Amino acid sequence: MTMVHIAIDLQDESEVERVLSLLNQEHVPHRVERKNVLSDEERAAARERIMRGAPTLNVDEMLEWLKESKKDRKLPFRDDDE
Repeated sequence: MTMVHIAIDLQDESEVERVLSLLNQEHVPHRVERKNVLSDEERAAARERIMRGAPTLNVDEMLEWLKESKKDRKLPFRDDDE
């Protein structure tokens, strides 16, 4: 038996109702998840608010430090001496 997962992103409520009606009519099991979508402007505003709360936080610097700190770390199956 094979299960198929289909994801459909809809923003128009009338389309949502139409698709859900069809799924219910055909007795197709389904799950609905609602997600808030942020515009680029909203993302920029949120980042600005976060950075004002932590002025010393530099995400790019932190990621670079993290990458450098793990560079010399021995990893299993990659660095095994055999």
